[in-house]
Amino acid sequence: IMRTDSRSRLREFQARLTERLAQAMASPVTNSRLGILINDSRWLVDLDEAGEIFPLQDIATVPHTHDWYRGITNVRGSLVSVVDLSLFLGGSPTRTDRDSRVLSFASSLDFNVGIIVTRTLGLHNPAQWRSVGSQLVDENEQSWTPISFSALTVDERFLEISPLGSLPVQALG
Repeated sequence: IMRTDSRSRLREFQARLTERLAQAMASPVTNSRLGILINDSRWLVDLDEAGEIFPLQDIATVPHTHDWYRGITNVRGSLVSVVDLSLFLGGSPTRTDRDSRVLSFASSLDFNVGIIVTRTLGLHNPAQWRSVGSQLVDENEQSWTPISFSALTVDERFLEISPLGSLPVQALG
């Protein structure tokens, strides 16, 4: 009788577990996003498009480039272009302090660039937030703007770092 009771409980447990797994697979995956602050604006970056976050360090300027193209920096032996997204979008230069960082694009985007962020704001799940135009508004009535790094990688303006158009490599030296 004990074995039958144990087997019965095991079957019930397995049935409940199977049911819960099926429900979990059928429900939408939570869409966590990385929150960043650029000056006073809050932005959300899809985790699939976000790469590494590293300290704002020495940036070598590149002559004959737009003011929003801040230059290049060395991250563990790899050169990363650094962009001031606020300037690119027509705003004021991104304020920086000891908490400022560079957020690189995900390696899957095959685009070795990062943006300057005033501060990182952790992970957020905006699934329950309300939409107001292109903004998302959280439970504290704070507005967030979703940004697509993959869209930037095909934006003609973003790809053209020089105001003079295509420059031969010799002109940059």
